[in-house]
Amino acid sequence: ITDMKKFFTIVLAASMLLIGSNTHAQTWTAAGGFTTFSLSGPDADKVMDGSMPGFYFGVSYDYAFSSLEGLTVEPGLYFMHYGKDRTMPFTTESKAYRANYFHIPVNLKYTIPFDANIRVSAFTGPRLNFFGMGNMFSKGVTFPSLKNLDVQWGLGVSATIVDAVMLRAGYDFGLTKCVKDNTKHESWANDLKVHRNSFFIGVGFAF
Repeated sequence: ITDMKKFFTIVLAASMLLIGSNTHAQTWTAAGGFTTFSLSGPDADKVMDGSMPGFYFGVSYDYAFSSLEGLTVEPGLYFMHYGKDRTMPFTTESKAYRANYFHIPVNLKYTIPFDANIRVSAFTGPRLNFFGMGNMFSKGVTFPSLKNLDVQWGLGVSATIVDAVMLRAGYDFGLTKCVKDNTKHESWANDLKVHRNSFFIGVGFAF
C-alpha cells in the first residue's frame, strides 16, 4: 500500500508539473464507450471465467508541454462499470460478477496530421484504478474480492476529426495484483496472483 501511495503521488506531481509548464493547446474531451474486464495470471481461473463486458464515460484534458509540436500530456478521469451473469454448467447455480472503478489515466501522447480534417495520435502511460461498488460474487460468496487499488500500463491510438470528434481504442495491462483471498488473514498470503487487463473502444467530443 505504501508503494502504491508513493507511485500515486509521483504520477500526480509529474502531471501537475507538466500541466503548469504550458498554457496553450488545451482541450477538454468528454468520452464514453465499450470496455472489457479480463484477468490473467496463475490464479485467474479461481476468480472468473472469460471476460466481463462493460461501459465507461468521463473526461480528459490535453496539454502541450514541449517545444516538439504534437507532443502532449493527457490526464483523465473516467467511471467504468462491468457486469455479467453466469449459470454454472449442469446446475441451477448462478454467479453475478460486478465491478465499478474510478479510472485515472495519465497519457503521453503524440499527434500528427493525416490530412486537413483528421489528426492521428498514439498514446501510452500509467493508469490508477480505484475500486468502488461491486462484488465479484454477488450471490453471498465473499471469496475472493477485488482490491481497492490496482495499477495498469496502457497504450492505444486515436483519430480526431475536424477538431471535434475523437475515435479511440486501446488496451491496459495489469501491473499489480488486483484480487485478495478473504479466507487467508495473513497479509503476506492475502493476494492472489491475478492481474486485471482491459480493452476499450469509444468516441469523444472536444470542447
